[in-house]
Amino acid sequence: AVFGPGHASAPQGRALPSGLPPSAMAALGAAARLCAAPLLLATAALGQFPGGMGGNAWNPPPPICSPFKCKSGEVPVGRPEHKIWSYGCKEAGMNVFNMASLDPNNPLAGLKNQKNDMDKCCVEKDICKQTCGKTSKECHEQFQKCSKKTCKGDQNCQLQAFMADLMSEPLDDTEDKAKKFDPEASKCKAYTKGQSEACMCVPKADFKSATETKLRRFYKDFNPEKLTEDGEIKDVEEVWKKWKGKEADMFMALATKYKAKAVEIREKPKPPPYTPPSKDEGDGGDDSPDAGAGSAFDGDAGSDGDASGDAADADASSYDTRRAELMAKKKQAIEDEDFDAASDLKKQLAALTEEELESLKEQKTKAIEGEDFLGAKKIKDRIA
Repeated sequence: AVFGPGHASAPQGRALPSGLPPSAMAALGAAARLCAAPLLLATAALGQFPGGMGGNAWNPPPPICSPFKCKSGEVPVGRPEHKIWSYGCKEAGMNVFNMASLDPNNPLAGLKNQKNDMDKCCVEKDICKQTCGKTSKECHEQFQKCSKKTCKGDQNCQLQAFMADLMSEPLDDTEDKAKKFDPEASKCKAYTKGQSEACMCVPKADFKSATETKLRRFYKDFNPEKLTEDGEIKDVEEVWKKWKGKEADMFMALATKYKAKAVEIREKPKPPPYTPPSKDEGDGGDDSPDAGAGSAFDGDAGSDGDASGDAADADASSYDTRRAELMAKKKQAIEDEDFDAASDLKKQLAALTEEELESLKEQKTKAIEGEDFLGAKKIKDRIA
């Protein structure tokens, strides 16, 4: 269980604290229901790591992602114009009740007011992923180090770290829905995207000048005092003496130091709402080589996706839309006491109903003539 001693939302077999008013108990129940799905997700995912949470810090293996590559004779270097961005993870962490912060008169207050310190770790993880030349392993270890320092062994905090790492990744709007989900490949998507945005290729001979161009641009945007009056880097030779061979570390250190200005915090877009498949989807009726052939009994035993019934459904939708518009206008006319208009709209509604009835009768006749009996049945139900 993810709940430790002192949590008001207790696992099965542990009683809730007594003496709370009914309103507080109801609020606790509502909060528990809100947390149920993330908790199930977290506990299920934690099972993939040896020992789970069980008093040990969450420590999954680092993803091994391919670095940004250039063609022969070229090397990657940071794009001067790239602005690092992050969603952070202020909304991705996981807060659970703790009796120390429980107010019986307002039990949700403690849950809402708990600070989520994982946001700093998430931002710095994105800085790493968007610093050209950093490896996925380094970014993983950066987040682990930050979360351990923040949590100091606290299990609630460790759960926050897990949920933050899990839910702070950007939505993938280019994902091929037809492909089977590959959990290993998904771990590298944010890193690969970050490196492709942050890196460009230059000839090896131009690496030093390109790096200095990137550094000048950074100082110009975020710390102009590091530049001379002519816009050149002060003590550039000292910079190279300290950071040669560690250019990626230098740029990450700078972006982290000036992250309040150097990192754009974006609002994470919401995922699209779930759309359930239609009842006809996946039944294979339209793809069957014998579709449309055979007797009426073949149709009854097969798919519901008959042509006449579908046509009737489309027409019904059109009539329903027109009917709704007329009814809304009629209601407004009555509220405005424009009774002449209301009477006229009433007649239009009656005429629309008659028109729809005649159309359905005609469609039913055609369905029967075409031995589309399932479609005829649907139309008959609509008439009724």
